[in-house]
Amino acid sequence: MKLTGSFIVKEVKKKTSAEFFKGLKAGDQFDLVYEFRGRYKQAPVIDIYQDGKEVHSNNSLQLKTNLESFELEQTQ
Repeated sequence: MKLTGSFIVKEVKKKTSAEFFKGLKAGDQFDLVYEFRGRYKQAPVIDIYQDGKEVHSNNSLQLKTNLESFELEQTQ
């Protein structure tokens, strides 16, 4: 089972040096995918896709922190 969402960057609120996120600009689109994999004793990992390819992944805390630098619009 997968949870997915598609997002468009509306605005960059502050610069970041985080991998993948440092190159985002207004108008860019990406997808977040969380797959229930049944991992035990590991933080959940959210995969980040752009143009249909997996480009990065974050745990939920990293993702929350990274996304705070952007204003996003969910498209799906």
